[in-house]
Amino acid sequence: MKITEKTKISELIKANKNCIDAISSVAEPLKKLHNPILRKIMASRVTIAEAAKMGGTTVEAIVEAIKPLGFVFETGNSSETKQEAFRETKPSWLINAAENTIIRYDVRPILESGTDPLKAILGKFKEVPAGQILCIINSFVPTPLIHLLKQEKAEDSFIDTISQTEFHTYFLKKQAESKIQSEKTEKVIMDDESSFNLLLNSYLPDKIKEIDVRNMEMPMPMQTILGELEELSFGTILFVHHKRVPLYLLEELADKNFEVHINTIDENYVKLIILEKK
Repeated sequence: MKITEKTKISELIKANKNCIDAISSVAEPLKKLHNPILRKIMASRVTIAEAAKMGGTTVEAIVEAIKPLGFVFETGNSSETKQEAFRETKPSWLINAAENTIIRYDVRPILESGTDPLKAILGKFKEVPAGQILCIINSFVPTPLIHLLKQEKAEDSFIDTISQTEFHTYFLKKQAESKIQSEKTEKVIMDDESSFNLLLNSYLPDKIKEIDVRNMEMPMPMQTILGELEELSFGTILFVHHKRVPLYLLEELADKNFEVHINTIDENYVKLIILEKK
């Protein structure tokens, strides 16, 4: 199997389960892959390059560990991994922040319960007053979340590595916007079943394009959805059946004129409505 630094860890594991032991042996923080819950949440969202950052190691070290398993590494224009998210010096907005302007949210208990904390994090971030800071306390670096929130309403972010098993990720929320601006930037909405179905039923059947990507292998779900969106006519919605909240898709759509509604049915089933905004 040919791989690059952008190949997701979940793809490696799917190709050869021995990757769990091989990657875990590279650095202590990467031993989290042995935890089934953390592996499920982390592996599908993290690339080799991002895993290297999380583990305090290099892409080359991970590649060397999995080469004996039959993987062929292809070099390219690497490092589109957003390096700014891993600065070592605290930014001035964090150094000068008063303690009462920082809201701390420990998501480790949510992870330990076997639940994906994305919905809770987005809800908590929405509650943070403009100009204040949300600190997510986690057992690994939430790289895709950093990208997603910075595309949405976070002005900046900073990761403080407390230990190999504790990371504090700070998000500075943008200053207050007008109501019209706020509505335009609200691109990811976590719906309950009632509000999701209300939106879905507000469209006529011929204005709904429905697809199911749950049985597709990576990276086909994301490619299929993006392909459908390219062909989607204005006024028509894309109704997607997915296995998980597609963080990398949300990141891809963040700077485009789409609104995404998400309804989580269970740990293996998520419904999405994607519509183009005016």
